[in-house]
Amino acid sequence: MRFAVAIIFGGCVGLSGTLLHNSYPPFGILVSLLAIWIGSSVIRSMFNSRQCDFLFILGWMLLVLRASSLGNGGEILIEANTNGNLFAFGGTALLAISFLRSRVAK
Repeated sequence: MRFAVAIIFGGCVGLSGTLLHNSYPPFGILVSLLAIWIGSSVIRSMFNSRQCDFLFILGWMLLVLRASSLGNGGEILIEANTNGNLFAFGGTALLAISFLRSRVAK
């Protein structure tokens, strides 16, 4: 159950960041990146597991990759502009740093 919660929560954070990163510059991108950092910390501390943190990252990545590719009608939710690149690459960097620096108590 905790694995499903982690991957769904990662997808929800990815969805909220996807919809928010282009609105109200520069606050939208800042709130999106802050939500990524806080979401990863919440999952890691709630379940005390690096596996759940990895699944959070996987859920976020799957949603962001799908949102940055062409849809059926030719729409792209994460464009290749400054905010889109900051969200995609900055979010990936934040998640990598968060995952590599995490210490889980045993």
